[in-house]
Amino acid sequence: MSVEHLSTAGIRSVTEEEIAHYREKGWAKLPGFFSPETVADLLERAKSKMGERAPLTVRRDDAGQLEPNEYNWYARWDGCSHEDPRIRDVGQSRALATAASRLMGDQVRFYFDHFFVKVPQAAEGTETPWHQDLPHHPLDRQGVLTIWVPLVECPPEKGSLRFLSGSHRAGLLGRYLNRRDEVQLVDEHPWILDEYEMSPPLHLYPGDATVHNLAITHYAPPNTTGTPRWVYSTQWLPVRTRYTGAPNHRTEGLGLKVDQPLDHPRFPIIETDHH
Repeated sequence: MSVEHLSTAGIRSVTEEEIAHYREKGWAKLPGFFSPETVADLLERAKSKMGERAPLTVRRDDAGQLEPNEYNWYARWDGCSHEDPRIRDVGQSRALATAASRLMGDQVRFYFDHFFVKVPQAAEGTETPWHQDLPHHPLDRQGVLTIWVPLVECPPEKGSLRFLSGSHRAGLLGRYLNRRDEVQLVDEHPWILDEYEMSPPLHLYPGDATVHNLAITHYAPPNTTGTPRWVYSTQWLPVRTRYTGAPNHRTEGLGLKVDQPLDHPRFPIIETDHH
């Protein structure tokens, strides 16, 4: 694999091989995607807000305050690039938008970013259940993608993601994330485990990344190590995506109009070197 130049944001270009893998499988691994300096800076900023072991999550309605985690298995800081200019320099950078655009094959709109911390099983952390992301968002089309960057070493036992390769073509199968009845996607759609091959366990190092289509079925095992799994994640929309009006904390109260593009300062169209 040829590794292309690093940008001033500390983000390298994606390769043609990575683009082809993503478009075929619905996911791809991007080794050494963020520079060590960028990773260290992001991790320091996340810990300064959330604490060394992330016992609390950042409130969505008041980003200056912390509150108990909504669910035991993770803590997060949503919309961090809107609060911290240095995080914005990375998360809304031309380099990251260009990578997303090349992977997607379309001009992109920044959707959101967050720090996502999977707590150890010993601290009541659990697995991340089988699910698709897209049914949980008020978006009218496929093509949305997540770029997921661990900020610490992430062997399989720390909870690296597993994907059902190609399952983004299966259509939308329902809302299963954060259900209270413990029913997972594979319980009601068991055929999907036979239809699609599971990706191998991934051992990711700080600054490696995975990218996945929001319609792909995926999960993560529990974090059986003694320390939290710190991840920085961004999501990107095809530029012509329209708002459906379905409830979502990232879009409520912003005055978005149903069946119109997400034209709002929180969702900027980022200029790229691709389109």
